[in-house]
Amino acid sequence: MRFSIILALLLALVPWQDVLAASDVYYQKGRYTVRKVEGTCKLEIALHHGKKQSGAILALFPTDDYYGEFFTQKEAIGLAHRRVQIQFDKNKPTTVPFVLDAAQKDGYWSWQYLESTDGLLKNVAKKRDMTVRFSNVKGNKYKYDVSLSGSGNAVKALKKCR
Repeated sequence: MRFSIILALLLALVPWQDVLAASDVYYQKGRYTVRKVEGTCKLEIALHHGKKQSGAILALFPTDDYYGEFFTQKEAIGLAHRRVQIQFDKNKPTTVPFVLDAAQKDGYWSWQYLESTDGLLKNVAKKRDMTVRFSNVKGNKYKYDVSLSGSGNAVKALKKCR
């Protein structure tokens, strides 16, 4: 059993408004933010069209000891449904299911934990483009195309974050 299950349960008990206030931004450039929350660093990739506010955020950790996180705007999108599909460059898409019954929400965001993020961080650092697809519980489909320009620096910052 992974340490992540315990972390997910603990995260469900945390008042998120307090955590966001207590988080430290270690690195931020463009759509990439490396944030340290209660001693744990993560890379957040903002998903949006053009210069709009983020509709979703993909959060990855520097180790497989933690689940990835997937945030969606509660009002605009709602809760994502069952899985997210991530494709790098022209490679075959990877389907990543959400951890069952671990969804949470606050006043602005809904979020879920990704079952497996194996290789995603490496691909973010090395590939040129990423496409993220998902649907919400109402069946609406969403697609975000992300240029990974500058992602290598963000991943390096994540690995240096202590």
